[in-house]
Amino acid sequence: MKPVGIYREMFRKVRDELPVLRASGTSQPIEDRGLVAGYMKAGTPIFDVPGDVTDLIDPAKSIRSGPSLVSDGVWIWRVDSIHYLENYSVQIPAEFLDHVRGRNYQPSSDVDVADPRFDAAIAAYF
Repeated sequence: MKPVGIYREMFRKVRDELPVLRASGTSQPIEDRGLVAGYMKAGTPIFDVPGDVTDLIDPAKSIRSGPSLVSDGVWIWRVDSIHYLENYSVQIPAEFLDHVRGRNYQPSSDVDVADPRFDAAIAAYF
């Protein structure tokens, strides 16, 4: 699984392999940002984590089930990743944008949640 929108500040332990959220800002507009966020929202839930997390940029906001994992079978992201994409000008990897656009903003509806790669992803992010 390829992670997208997963930042090191989301974890208590050191995660140097992940990008820094506050350093991930961009001034380049992503014209289809809303469609990309819609794609991410329509992904398959993989691991549900109830409860709210604090927005890492605006601590006055909270994100319901933020650490929950979602996937399209190729990429994996957290629910709070969608929040950051929608509300802040964060970079989105070109490879992910190409993938989403290539699927015409429609995630696969036949993601196998029993795929052992998801167990590995859950272990990696929890």
